Amino acid sequence: MPDDFKIIVFKTTYLTFKAERALKKAGIAYKIVTKPRDISSDCGLAVRVDAADLEVVTAFMNDGGIEFIGVW
Repeated sequence: MPDDFKIIVFKTTYLTFKAERALKKAGIAYKIVTKPRDISSDCGLAVRVDAADLEVVTAFMNDGGIEFIGVW
């Protein structure tokens, strides 16, 4: 995967869409993507963000109580 973006994976589709709503409201650039096959999770979707925004996005998720499985 290129280093210019990161994939944030959530356990459920609900959490993925919750993250999408929160990021949209905050004005943070994102894209909903299909989870890459080599990343394991129960949900088939993930959120892609610019690598430069990763620290802000993960802090935003933690502060908002939006749990994610990991970042790739």
